[in-house]
Amino acid sequence: MNRMNRDEFFAKLAGLDEERLRKALLNLYWRGAAPVRERIEAELAPAPPGPRGRPRDEVPDQVRVCEEVREFVALARAGSYLAGDRRVSPKERTRWRFTFRRLADEAQAALAAPDSRPAEEAVEALVDLACYVKGYDCFRSEDPMEAAGFVVSDAVAALWGRMLARNGSAVLARARDAAAGPLGVPFRLDAD
Repeated sequence: MNRMNRDEFFAKLAGLDEERLRKALLNLYWRGAAPVRERIEAELAPAPPGPRGRPRDEVPDQVRVCEEVREFVALARAGSYLAGDRRVSPKERTRWRFTFRRLADEAQAALAAPDSRPAEEAVEALVDLACYVKGYDCFRSEDPMEAAGFVVSDAVAALWGRMLARNGSAVLARARDAAAGPLGVPFRLDAD
């Protein structure tokens, strides 16, 4: 088969005006085989929309995120992702880790808002759920937090960093003293 290479083909096309190019393409479309028509239709189709995610510097709506987290945590603690609960679809039961990861990312991103109390509450609820699933089965997974890619220490560091920036060290010191560890000894935030 004797075909033109790319350069030869574009050199031939350079001499054609727009009307003649359209006519050649229409002839290919109408007289060509089905695969040729499909390729032309694919080229003529509008470009697919860009990524659906939000821009990196945009802070998500923290009230919406907090409500979604509350609902997710309540359903998880009720065993809805484990059993046949109608509030959670079978597809969502298998995709829970993606929902968890999305909520965790949005909650941590929402910590950047000027008044981040709802975001703080959402992160705290997710951390509490991560601790809860160590003792109880809420999801069909041997290690749910590993499956979701959730690192509790990173979430707590982001939460406490935001609280420190917003409230100062005095509030964190009171919170530290209020949280007693084993044998009633307060937790120490600094490592010796």
